[in-house]
Amino acid sequence: MGMIASFFRVPPKALQVLKANPDEAADLIFEMEEIEELELDIDKSWHGIYFLLSGVADLDEPADGHIGRAVLGGHELGEDYGYGPLRYFEPDEVAKIYNELKAFSPDELASRFDPKKLSDHGIYPMHKKWSEDDKEYLVENYDFLLRYYETAANNNEGMLLLIQ
Repeated sequence: MGMIASFFRVPPKALQVLKANPDEAADLIFEMEEIEELELDIDKSWHGIYFLLSGVADLDEPADGHIGRAVLGGHELGEDYGYGPLRYFEPDEVAKIYNELKAFSPDELASRFDPKKLSDHGIYPMHKKWSEDDKEYLVENYDFLLRYYETAANNNEGMLLLIQ
């Protein structure tokens, strides 16, 4: 299976419910239709996107600014689910992240793609060597993520991130 990143746009009131119930938050997102219906799954592309945006390969080393936080940031909420806890962003944080992300078009991200660098830095999934064929996979998932943040920012929504 592997580590899959899922994002959820969250209305502010629903975010408050989740924050008030941190130990149940991950279960609640799949019970609250207004959240579950808004899921974006970027599959295993999350680490590659993070690396191309931030230039940082080490997951324990935070990236500067909001740009890296788009994929691996947020406030911890609840218990560790094996690859870390559920994370959330307040609506104003989503807007700040989107304002930085929109400066990086999918074409800009594609221009940073270097399969040798991705492989040399052990960018997940590490069981494979990156090739030029993988560029479209990362760029397409980044485009989905960029549009997702845009919608959330325009709707004044918060965001959840779960890697599982």
